[in-house]
Amino acid sequence: MFRHGTARMPAALKAAGFRVFAICPKSSLLEFSDCIDGRHAFAPGLAPDDLTVMAARAAVQLRADIVIACEESAATVLGSAGRLLEQVPEDSADARCLRKLATWYGGQRWETARSQCVERASAAGIRTPRQVIVDPGRTGAADLAELGAPLLVKCDYSSAGRGVQLARDAQEALDLAARAKSGKRQNGQPMPADAGIVAQEFVQGHAASVSFSALRGRMLEGFAYTTLHRQSEPFGPSSVIEAADHPALIGMARSIVELTDYSGFGGIDAILPEDGSPPVFLEFNARPTQTTHLGGLVGADLCRAMACALDGRPHDASFGRAAAMPVALFPAEWMRDPGSRYLTAAHHDVPWTERRMTAAILAITPQLHPA
Repeated sequence: MFRHGTARMPAALKAAGFRVFAICPKSSLLEFSDCIDGRHAFAPGLAPDDLTVMAARAAVQLRADIVIACEESAATVLGSAGRLLEQVPEDSADARCLRKLATWYGGQRWETARSQCVERASAAGIRTPRQVIVDPGRTGAADLAELGAPLLVKCDYSSAGRGVQLARDAQEALDLAARAKSGKRQNGQPMPADAGIVAQEFVQGHAASVSFSALRGRMLEGFAYTTLHRQSEPFGPSSVIEAADHPALIGMARSIVELTDYSGFGGIDAILPEDGSPPVFLEFNARPTQTTHLGGLVGADLCRAMACALDGRPHDASFGRAAAMPVALFPAEWMRDPGSRYLTAAHHDVPWTERRMTAAILAITPQLHPA
């Protein structure tokens, strides 16, 4: 219900010429979208493997051109297609369906693990922060000495800034890592056995990101932006961004997309160092981010670029080469500060054309209700 970015995707896809079918939990915000041609809302408790097969069958029945997992748990579910293929007869209808799903979500998705992604990007020559993989009980403060202070502790399989914590020194980083390893993920589930925890040097600079669409390791379109405010600070999702021309960031995103051979919508997070040196890659989001739908607004329509690529039509990509544009994200900036000047001075990204969705967001957001 609180995946605002996911709920904004259908309108952007429809504007680009797609038909949109959604598979979502009951009580999802997607239920209030007026831009969906069909949907199936499943009840809580559905087994993940059953959800994978359901999605695979729908993809074939609807002759889907693209399958989009809009959050980490959805990507994990769809990524089970390869494993399930080994459990059904090779010539069965379900095998055919699962193979279609596996074209988008097959193989090892190492880019979703923060600890592995930075290591692989560094090995490929992409600038990254120094980091040490923490094994609570074995890693000592001396092992983290080269990272300086303060430093960051990051956990795999987390999102929306919930898996990132700032530590004042090496000992506090070790304490935070031990606590995270024994704790729960943001959805209440235990951390997976293969989840890594890293201590990472803190790079001074401006938080920046790139939202993009890609096909078979080629970036089709993208735009870069810096984060001006978050809801909540210091590591929560952006609430105010400024889209601008950042060629170095776009170049980094291209390199990451090629390295991962990625297809779909995604985003990278980075730091623009205060000394003006090249950007530092932080992490890869193998899913649409909360800014994906803004491409048309900033002159870099990610959905249209994907539609053209899948249909074999030319697309003149701009890669965000436009004048700087501040954008207040809805409802995040209103929640952060009801008196924020960005609500009027910037483009306030309220879905005015989807009134049912706007009303639903207002209704479920306590911070927007008068006392």
